[in-house]
Amino acid sequence: MTIEIEEEKNFENVLAWMEKEFNKFNEDFDKNFLKPNIVLSGKTGVGKSTLINAVFGQSLAEAGEGKPVSKSLIKYNIPEVNVNLFDTKGIELDLVERELSRKSIISEIEKRAASSNVEEHMHIMWYCISNEGRRIEDVEIEWIKEFSKYMKIIIVLTQTLDLDDKFQIKVEKEFPDLKICRVLAEERALFGDIKVPAFGLEKLIVETVNLLPAATRRAFTAAQKIKIEEKIDSALKLIQERLDSKNPLNYKNLAHIADGFPIGIDMLGKGAVYLYIAKDIMTVMGIPVNKSFFKFAKSAKPLLQSIILPFVLSEGGKVASKIALKQGGEEVGKKTVGFGLNLLGKTAGKGNVVLAPIVGLIFGAFNRKITEKIAYAFIDVCAEFLREELNYENLTNEEILDILSKNMRNKMHDVQENIELIAEDEKALQS
Repeated sequence: MTIEIEEEKNFENVLAWMEKEFNKFNEDFDKNFLKPNIVLSGKTGVGKSTLINAVFGQSLAEAGEGKPVSKSLIKYNIPEVNVNLFDTKGIELDLVERELSRKSIISEIEKRAASSNVEEHMHIMWYCISNEGRRIEDVEIEWIKEFSKYMKIIIVLTQTLDLDDKFQIKVEKEFPDLKICRVLAEERALFGDIKVPAFGLEKLIVETVNLLPAATRRAFTAAQKIKIEEKIDSALKLIQERLDSKNPLNYKNLAHIADGFPIGIDMLGKGAVYLYIAKDIMTVMGIPVNKSFFKFAKSAKPLLQSIILPFVLSEGGKVASKIALKQGGEEVGKKTVGFGLNLLGKTAGKGNVVLAPIVGLIFGAFNRKITEKIAYAFIDVCAEFLREELNYENLTNEEILDILSKNMRNKMHDVQENIELIAEDEKALQS
């Protein structure tokens, strides 16, 4: 059996040993990553599909025909989008049919509102009215007032082409307690080279996040493609929650599981923790990632290499052990070198590598400050990826990991000095 196969087997064993703890973390994560139920309502032609495409990067057409949950309420599941979308039907029917539709929709919404399971509730409605048409009908006023008894509503004035707010003021008088957002979901060409750029979507995202139940905010933030700042904030909050020592499901406790592993294998366990953190970050920032941590971890070795490579000083012979021994004694030094060489594999070249002592600190005993610094660096990398790879839906998970790993390597060089300073401070406290 080759060293590479042996190391792969060891890593699979580590993931299997930690599976129970990973499952606990997954269950806790899922409690606060519930798909929000968003109801779309409004007349035909007001730009509902355009709005959905702009916010989530995919259109209702990609979800197929939808699944009726009542006579006039259709549920759409868009692949890879962490929201449930419901479209209302019937506002443009004749008086009798329209009333039947209204009752059907209200009945379903009322039934869900009475449920003790927040996942069943209709969490928010985007009621769309064309600002270009500057008209709201009596039936729409009636429907909005009725719906607002059971859920939060944002009135979205779509197809807004100018700064004239007279129509918005009119709508505000009808609904003084509701949020109103004027938007143009996509750039509109007027004539010649004159174009009106898309605008207003950022406000819609912020208002929606503020009104959604807490347990659904992360999933919505991950799904929307308008405000990367919201994604960054979501990831930062998650990292802080899971670094909090008062939280029984924190990364430190997860890392402690690896302390009981055999010497050398324990560092693979610490590496798995870093990968689990990376998967958490990618998920809350809406970057496609394999839902199975086992499958993700097996393909994410380049990410661990990106963390360690800045601390490879040079190639050499026996001096590698001598330098690594400075961090934590002879046994720790040997396993640090072994871990580093096995992790780097072909990246290390034919000779042995000289590892900086800090590698033992990164993959040894849990250090909150260093873990936090590396997690924040990866959040920055993910944010840059979202800004630059506008069509990342067309990339495979492996291609995405490859891009993130290369960028993480560059980012780790940027934060290398800060991490080394943390290590020096730790060393001074111990002496």
